[in-house]
Amino acid sequence: MSATWSRGAASWVLALAVGWTSLAAIEYRARDPDSRLYAEISARMAVAPPAGWIAPEFPPGWYMSGAFREHPVGLFLPAAALAALGYPAAQAAYAMNAVYQVLAIVLTIRLAATLAAGVEARALGWLIQLLPIAFVFRIRANHEMALLVCLLAALYGTERARRAPRFVVLTIAGLVGLLLVKGLFAVFGPALCIAWLVAGRLRSEQPRASDRWAWLGIATGVAAMGLTALGYEWLYRQATGEPFWSFYMSRQIGVAAVTGNASGLVGLLYNLVWYLARVAWFPFPASVFLLVAAWPSARAVVRKASVVEAAPNGGGTRAGAFFTAAVLALYVGVFGLSDRRADRYIFPVYYAVGAAGGVAALRLAAPLLRLARRLDRAWVPPAVWAVTFAAHLCAGRIGVPTLKFWAP
Repeated sequence: MSATWSRGAASWVLALAVGWTSLAAIEYRARDPDSRLYAEISARMAVAPPAGWIAPEFPPGWYMSGAFREHPVGLFLPAAALAALGYPAAQAAYAMNAVYQVLAIVLTIRLAATLAAGVEARALGWLIQLLPIAFVFRIRANHEMALLVCLLAALYGTERARRAPRFVVLTIAGLVGLLLVKGLFAVFGPALCIAWLVAGRLRSEQPRASDRWAWLGIATGVAAMGLTALGYEWLYRQATGEPFWSFYMSRQIGVAAVTGNASGLVGLLYNLVWYLARVAWFPFPASVFLLVAAWPSARAVVRKASVVEAAPNGGGTRAGAFFTAAVLALYVGVFGLSDRRADRYIFPVYYAVGAAGGVAALRLAAPLLRLARRLDRAWVPPAVWAVTFAAHLCAGRIGVPTLKFWAP
């Protein structure tokens, strides 16, 4: 274990400890309605028998009543467990969201390091915290950050399994986690793991790693998702006497069908523009640098920078571009087919574009690269996280409206 890794881990633990203490001390509650609902569900589960955690209900006074079957309970379980261990129940969901943020940052750095130079990957640890989407979701209790962590874990497991078969377990855990957190939306996980392996073919590795175990991890993960779904249904029926998946799927697919692309081609084009506008704004200004890097004249600058600050793989730029395009095409392509629009539906796209655009910015803007080299310290990302987290808490505490970016 290197001294740098130890310092980074210790810094993150300290930052999280301060964050958790602050959340509890000021009795934080988000303004976002979904976050308040999910935080309350987790808090109510914590005082209920664990055998009934699989079947929570809507708290009194919300827009629905009865059984909560909007999603599986994967998001609520860690927060309920934390509250059951003694952490303030009303803030447990926000505390777990802080853990998901930290894990997402660490996994992003690890994944980026397989495609970009070391300083570029490490700089993403603080750059992605300064994107508009990071400010909007700084302290929440909803699904998006947990979903991102599960997806990144599956991707990192897929990458590492190419050389170390034991990481197949991480791929499986990430894919199963996606199912338990977001249900139907977990189908994006295996597709993106496959896209990651295809992108890996664009890298020039010497010697080239074998993808056999990585493919096995994806296949086993899909099988595990199916078995988990069956087990979940059995447990839910044991607890309630009612089905879960048939109700959940009819609601998810039914709403999508009712709100489906009724306005034809014009409606489809509008949806695509609507989502692409979000892709341009929420990872801004990284999205701009990514577009600039696509121009032929700018690509020459990127190639020159790559020689000076060589990435582990000569084809890392091509692989990163392919994977980012795959994430964008998959999410925007699927959700663009329905008029059921929401910023959060394509949440992973913002971080994929933000990370790719962040690397492009470092290669195109020499002053930013010089700053990244000065800030290339293990404690910098945790420090940025702590400062921005504290700023969010203080803004809410003194009555200043939480920084809310305009959504196009």
